[in-house]
Amino acid sequence: MLEIDDMIDSPTSREIKRALAVKMILCDFKTKAICSLLNVSEGFVSKWKVVYENEGAKGLRLKYKGGKGFLTETQRIETLLHLKKQPHYGVEELSEWMQRRFGVTYQSRQSYYDLLKAAGLSWHQTQAINPKRDEEEVELKRHELKKTGDPRSRNRIWRSHCFCSR
Repeated sequence: MLEIDDMIDSPTSREIKRALAVKMILCDFKTKAICSLLNVSEGFVSKWKVVYENEGAKGLRLKYKGGKGFLTETQRIETLLHLKKQPHYGVEELSEWMQRRFGVTYQSRQSYYDLLKAAGLSWHQTQAINPKRDEEEVELKRHELKKTGDPRSRNRIWRSHCFCSR
């Protein structure tokens, strides 16, 4: 039963739930029964019944169609082609380029990240110095390399002195 409830509660079922609630009310189902079957509140049933009475079936449709993008499809393609020509590109560089070229500035950095990702670029900045670098370990490794010439040779030397059977 849980899978059926999950399907009923899925985001794609909103219009269907509205229509079913109204149809069930019109077929004289009790509000509590509708709420139980569709996993909705009594207010949901009441609201969509009133909307249907005032606007008809088209009133049950989702109104939001998404926002208009800042870039046209042509501008987006031009931006992606520009980015693909670059070996590396940062968010600030992209922001400045888009402002100069199209007069567009995004409020959220995520929009720039999405463009960089779509172009196959990484936006992570490299660091000049490894923050996890331990100077003592580096010096020990350098000393070992000078002594043996090959970091893997240490294992060969150890194995040659080992009395284990092979």
